[in-house]
Amino acid sequence: MSQNTVLRFSRADTPQELFARQWQNRTSVLDEYKTYLDDRCSEDRTSAWKLWEEIVPLGCKGSYQRVRA
Repeated sequence: MSQNTVLRFSRADTPQELFARQWQNRTSVLDEYKTYLDDRCSEDRTSAWKLWEEIVPLGCKGSYQRVRA
């Protein structure tokens, strides 16, 4: 493990700080479906497979693995 990695871990007050800025500015194939997916997840316990089946007819090109992640 490098010295920079050790310093980053030792300076973090919370685990969330370790992952800050890591993925924040990256776009996703699912960005335009995020609101829909969030709403459906909050309604009931829906599986990732069911969510993926619902957004594919809406034009989503993302894979099941991306929805699951």
